[in-house]
Amino acid sequence: MRRIYISSLLILSLFLGCSQEDEAPQKDAFIFGWWSAFCTGNCIKIYKLENGRLYADNMNSFREAAIITYKSQPLDSQWLSIAQGLEENFPQFLRNDPFAVIGCPDCDDQGAIYFAFENRTGIMYWQVDTDPGTWPEEIKPYMESVLQAIDQLPQD
Repeated sequence: MRRIYISSLLILSLFLGCSQEDEAPQKDAFIFGWWSAFCTGNCIKIYKLENGRLYADNMNSFREAAIITYKSQPLDSQWLSIAQGLEENFPQFLRNDPFAVIGCPDCDDQGAIYFAFENRTGIMYWQVDTDPGTWPEEIKPYMESVLQAIDQLPQD
């Protein structure tokens, strides 16, 4: 009986002790940018910071596809610090209310600012009106830095 007990413990420890190395590592990404549904030309400027690389979208509008797609080549590393700074300073005010909509994004053809945190278990996102008058005081400085960053970053 003791032999069966020890054998059972050994088998159980093998299953519990196995690492999950063959599982894909969790991919975290920070996504930010601007979009407008009713503009002409390039109506979307969204960026994805993932695995230490920054990617620009490869779309002209959300009308092209329901899911944002990105260029396969990352932007030059000189732009990386801008995106990393935005991710590091992402306001707790927004984190406390995932899926929030602030103001009335793109209601008057003014566009919207978009943020998301994405990983293998899902996505949290926010849409914010581009009108600074709709921004809560807690996020105004951050939102101003986001708009400056979007203006600085290349789309190519």
